[in-house]
Amino acid sequence: MMDFVLVLHAHMPYVRSHGVWPFGEETLYEVMAETYLPLARALDRLWEDGVPAPLTLGITPILAEQLADADVRRGFLSYAEDRLARAERDLGRYQGSELAASAAFQVRFWEDTAAAFSAYQGDLVAAFIRAQERGQIELITSSATHGYSPLLGYPEALTAQLRTGVHAYRRHAGAEPVGYWLPEMAYRPAGLWTPPVEGPPAAWRPGVDDFLMRAGLRYTFTDAALVDGGEPVGPYGRSISAGVADLSQRVLELESGLRLLVRNRATSLQVWSADYGYPGDPAYREFHRKDPESGLHHWRVTSRQTELGDKAAYDPAAAAARVQVHAAHFAGLLAELATSHPRGVTTAAYDAELFGHWWFEGVDWLEQVYRELAAIETVRPVSGREAVRAEAVPFVLPEGSWGESADHRVWLNEQTKDYWRTVYQAEAEMLLAAENCSGNRLRTLKQMMRELLLLEASDWPFLIHTGQAAAYARQRYREHARVFFYLADTLRQNLAPDDLAKIERRDNPFPEANPRLYLKEEG
Repeated sequence: MMDFVLVLHAHMPYVRSHGVWPFGEETLYEVMAETYLPLARALDRLWEDGVPAPLTLGITPILAEQLADADVRRGFLSYAEDRLARAERDLGRYQGSELAASAAFQVRFWEDTAAAFSAYQGDLVAAFIRAQERGQIELITSSATHGYSPLLGYPEALTAQLRTGVHAYRRHAGAEPVGYWLPEMAYRPAGLWTPPVEGPPAAWRPGVDDFLMRAGLRYTFTDAALVDGGEPVGPYGRSISAGVADLSQRVLELESGLRLLVRNRATSLQVWSADYGYPGDPAYREFHRKDPESGLHHWRVTSRQTELGDKAAYDPAAAAARVQVHAAHFAGLLAELATSHPRGVTTAAYDAELFGHWWFEGVDWLEQVYRELAAIETVRPVSGREAVRAEAVPFVLPEGSWGESADHRVWLNEQTKDYWRTVYQAEAEMLLAAENCSGNRLRTLKQMMRELLLLEASDWPFLIHTGQAAAYARQRYREHARVFFYLADTLRQNLAPDDLAKIERRDNPFPEANPRLYLKEEG
């Protein structure tokens, strides 16, 4: 029997109180309505029906902080009420037209969304924790703000990202995390490290896996592209015979003891591929075309070649029928993999926001996949924690990421060098400031730490590189840096910043922020 691990990585950068649109709080509300809330409801339905759904769900600490925030909850309810009003106006405008079915569907969707959010008392984090407590799913953690681990300048900075993430998980879940999502699946082994821009000194550094093990984390995920470039090793460091295809279906173990599950190519491409992935089906809802008045989606994909203005009307019933077909196809694909790897592990890992947000029908598809698998005896859905208990192959993982060319170029390039210079300057300042954590300085130091963690988010260089929201990303990292150095300057002058309370209200994650993590003896 083949084990199957389905992993969703849920992450949004810190957008609370930092703008609304086109990139800001409204983006968070969109994925709450289309991904996180529908996923919680799907898990409840599967539980009520007795269908096993051992989903491995990673909620990054910075996302959990926002979902649990009272201001975000209030903002989401206002957002949902506004969308319902827009849907009701669309229903009146499109009555009797080819868009009537979509307009009616939108009204039902937003009515259900507001009612379900209220039924959960606005607490989506608690909904997922309940699913974990009843043994249905496994929640895993990540770095505090999704910092790009291989390029952080100082060991203490990586320690602070990891341990703050673990502390936040403990506060929300009342448990210790075992699994961890590597931000951007980025990894660096132990060895001599030279910074890409001026700042920290070149020095020997432990591997990212060593930091994870010290933080109590025991397994993570990696991309098949890195496994292709790695090497299985025997007990004396010599290579052992194992094909790459076999390695992708095995549990791998690094010298530190950290275990790895490898993202499977076949299952990934079936969802992500622009050529034959499910989300491109003509019946599914088109993401990019929005109604000019309401901003709601009333059109379907139609075809990849169809111009946005020529897209056909969305038919919710036809899309639902395709969900059934595609879920059965995916379950069949897993059954085929089980014939060639009957004792292997197949890991399907995706960004959670693909399901529901980018691919509107995606959460329904996930639910139906688990229902299909319940009837297949050769495939056993399991959590990541359970899967890594299998016998492991010793392995040497190379440096890299899931990004272009499997290296760091998406996050480190000419456009982002100033970002990394700023990060390194702030990290160095934090190490110096943390040497004195006396009582009258601690509050300012804690807020400096929050600003540094937010500055280190991998989202900013990613958005700069892709051009999706480059101006917003530059504004955000520069603002966090400006506030950080302003607070550092008040410490140097032995002054209490007059506006500290205002800064704390705006950037308020991680009440357990511990500046002492930047001390060498605690790193």
